[in-house]
Amino acid sequence: MRLQVNLVAVSNPAFIDFNHSYHLASMIYRAVERIDPRLSLELHTPSTFKFFTFSRLLVEGKNFRVEKGKMRLLNPNVRFFFSTLQKHIGVALVEGLLEKPEVKIGDAKFVVSEIKVLKEKEIGRKERFITLSPINVTTVVDNGRRRIVDLYPDSLKFYENLKKNLVRKYVAYYGREPEDDDFRIRVLRSKMKRIQVKNTFHRCVEMVFDAEGSKELLEIGYKAGFGERNSMGFGMVKAVDSRSIS
Repeated sequence: MRLQVNLVAVSNPAFIDFNHSYHLASMIYRAVERIDPRLSLELHTPSTFKFFTFSRLLVEGKNFRVEKGKMRLLNPNVRFFFSTLQKHIGVALVEGLLEKPEVKIGDAKFVVSEIKVLKEKEIGRKERFITLSPINVTTVVDNGRRRIVDLYPDSLKFYENLKKNLVRKYVAYYGREPEDDDFRIRVLRSKMKRIQVKNTFHRCVEMVFDAEGSKELLEIGYKAGFGERNSMGFGMVKAVDSRSIS
């Protein structure tokens, strides 16, 4: 299930943190909890895949200016995209937002003006994707002190762990190994990012990339997100025409 949620700012002026993914995630969880408290508890279970992801908050026409280290909206219209493998999560989000359309993202207040259910693309064995929120991939390093390290596409481990993450999501969702686990990507464009979630910074990457191989794994990435921390606003992609970006 794929959604577009349109919002109108009622705060004047409206200030949005550049690192707003945690605030947006909090708003999503609150909306789901209003409708289905049990589902909300399930989604708060640590170290489990949530099978949803969402985009950055997109400002209409990029109409904002930087003040006090934040975005001050010059146009009150903003939107975000949401995608999930599990339709009931999307339904709970829609119902929660319709029941209480007045929402907060950080300190800014908005009203939900429209929710669109978008048509999902039928994913094939080769697709071109552009990130709507940056992809985060990590590895564990143990050189006397075990720690988690964020990876960039200049590391072979980035590609290896990106595939492993898709396979783990597939097994967790379907309860079996994919029949075809072939998966590879070719990065066409990339931009390194550093995103703060609560008190932790994560290195991640915005990309345009070609993905090829197992339709099952490509579909998992398209619907539930590529990489890690999807439910905190990482790894959402949009499928684009391969001729549109070279």
